[in-house]
Amino acid sequence: MSALADRIARCVVDQYAKLPKRGKPAAKGTGPVKQEWTVLAGFVVENTQTQALTCVALGTGLKCQHRQQLSAFGDSVHDSHAEIIARRALVVYLMGQLLEDPPQSIFAKQPTFTLHDYIRLHLYSSQCPCGDAAIESLQGTLGQHEQPPMKRQRTTIDTSVVRGHQGFDTLGALRLKPGRADSIPTLSLSCSDKIARWNALGVQGSLLASLIAPVYIASMVIGDLYNHASIDRALNRRTAAALADKELPGGYRANVCEIHPTAVQFERSQTALTAANAEITTADASIYWHQGAPSSAALVNGVKQGSKLARGQCQKEKLRPAICKLSLLNQFIALSQRLRPELLIGSEHCSYRCIKRRSQAYQQAKALLLDSEQFAGWTRCPSEYEAFDCSGSAVS
Repeated sequence: MSALADRIARCVVDQYAKLPKRGKPAAKGTGPVKQEWTVLAGFVVENTQTQALTCVALGTGLKCQHRQQLSAFGDSVHDSHAEIIARRALVVYLMGQLLEDPPQSIFAKQPTFTLHDYIRLHLYSSQCPCGDAAIESLQGTLGQHEQPPMKRQRTTIDTSVVRGHQGFDTLGALRLKPGRADSIPTLSLSCSDKIARWNALGVQGSLLASLIAPVYIASMVIGDLYNHASIDRALNRRTAAALADKELPGGYRANVCEIHPTAVQFERSQTALTAANAEITTADASIYWHQGAPSSAALVNGVKQGSKLARGQCQKEKLRPAICKLSLLNQFIALSQRLRPELLIGSEHCSYRCIKRRSQAYQQAKALLLDSEQFAGWTRCPSEYEAFDCSGSAVS
């Protein structure tokens, strides 16, 4: 697999290189210059009949919003870590594929849209996903009992999950972002936790689950901080243990994605810049792109670079990220009107959360996963942040 893993990584890195500079890491500062670093993640479609690989969605980023920054209108992105940004861009790509003619689409209709047998989906990340998968690698970096530098440890919102880099001796735990203990806690679970959840529920999300069968990752290719046993435990074995002996609804399973390293290096990774003796700092911006988009888009603090959230009101459509909840909701409604209008009956004034919950099989599988010992502490998004309708208005 090493040759294929390198090809998958190269496919994403090469696509990233083709994108415009806006939002990409750069040199920062007017005195001693610091080089921004980030994480790159991307989804690659493999056609096993032709051996062709195509990068269909990618994202970069290291940031996420704390609760005081969240919008109640669904018009911003809460979690801007690379893997999460890439997955949201992938959802937009999947929606577009549902409208393609069968020969060009990755889906076959039978009667539910399902990936063609010859299509495999791979996920690349330039660095091990944050959270449980990276804990053992960070032990080696920071020392067995050494905690990351901190000014003052802030309390977590929910004591049933572990905060960031705390508790190196606790394996298998759900962890909240960010890693730094002196930063403000968020409601966002780690990328390890979210990918483990995708291994149960698929990457398509709850909205698209009404239209398509679960879409699972065939393999994950990882650059820096690679530790096969740790990553496999966090992404595969946790999910398998959580769903053991549970009767999942049709199409759902405890997916086991292959885990592979790559020798391909992302030039803006922390490792690459450190090896070049550069003074480094984390990048503030994220970018996202998907096949079919006219260009990539940049985000800062969960909104389009250069725009600001107006407190107490929803952003205009042209200012919203295409991957925010409100935008995805409207894309899903437009798609359903063309493919399965019966899904929208009675939804004129329904909230985002209400429409998500209409996929009964997905919700059943989700309940089985989150009722397990391994995922029981999952931090759910408070209802007030999903109580908006397709116009961005609050639904009582």
